[in-house]
Amino acid sequence: MSICAELQTMLRAARLYYEDGLTQQQVADELGVSRPKVSRLLTRARAEGIVRITIVDPFATFGEVEQHLVETFGLREAVVIAGEGLSEEALRRRLGLAAASYLRRTLRDGLRVGVGWGRTLRATVEALNNERQVAIHAVPLIGGIGQVSPSFQVNDLARRMAEAFGGTWQALYAPAFVGDTQARDALLNHPDVKLVMEGWETLDVALVGIGHFAFQRQSSMFFAEYMAQTLLQELEERGAMGDLCGRFFDIYGRQCILEAGVIGISLDQLKALDHVIGVAGGKEKMTAILGALRGGYLNVLITDTVTAQAVLEHHENET
Repeated sequence: MSICAELQTMLRAARLYYEDGLTQQQVADELGVSRPKVSRLLTRARAEGIVRITIVDPFATFGEVEQHLVETFGLREAVVIAGEGLSEEALRRRLGLAAASYLRRTLRDGLRVGVGWGRTLRATVEALNNERQVAIHAVPLIGGIGQVSPSFQVNDLARRMAEAFGGTWQALYAPAFVGDTQARDALLNHPDVKLVMEGWETLDVALVGIGHFAFQRQSSMFFAEYMAQTLLQELEERGAMGDLCGRFFDIYGRQCILEAGVIGISLDQLKALDHVIGVAGGKEKMTAILGALRGGYLNVLITDTVTAQAVLEHHENET
């Protein structure tokens, strides 16, 4: 067989095996050669650079981008993972793994941990399994009862986090949004609700997801069902880009105050805490993450390379 023909056979074997997913025996049958011959062809294909295998480590971080984020926004830490070419679901899983890893190395006995909501925080809780025993106390940062998505069932997220570390937790039996002032005041004065809310002032750590307003505006999962369209329209007119625990802000971090009652930690309370971890990724969330960083509501950010670079570029182009 000529060198050219050998290379063509090698290339075809590589495509059948690596791209089409055939077994070596199936490749051999397709090409009319023996299985050992296919094995030798694949080995040569890798040795000669025809096939290159890249392993993407979901725990790999990017120090230069992380340092840039820390210096630009005055963070105590940034964790940036590979984000190129991932689906939304795959990205959330990887962010959840990264956030879980961060919690493992930072949580210690006696810490009071506030827990927010969202799909990425749910992925974080799901990534916690058979953890070392740490006597944390988990507290919901916002209400969340009712027929809502599991990602917004904050009591469940707080419980699962506490149980993963062998800690304790409190429940907040209240909805996130209450349109009726009288009903809201009654809830705020309930002893059990007051106990949780008063505890927000003494939290050691808060773990929050960063909501993207354009998504929330259209989503049937929560906001579109539980907030009046007039309020959503008002938020849009005020330039809302994102939210932390139901508290909205614009791209510059300015608060978009609503008259509607939110039963959740305030942005000012978050800003006053020593350790606030924001977990979010996806380029569509860039403006929401940028607003949260500019507002000073976070001091730790866990995100991906694509989003981090978009945030930095947008910020630097405006300054």
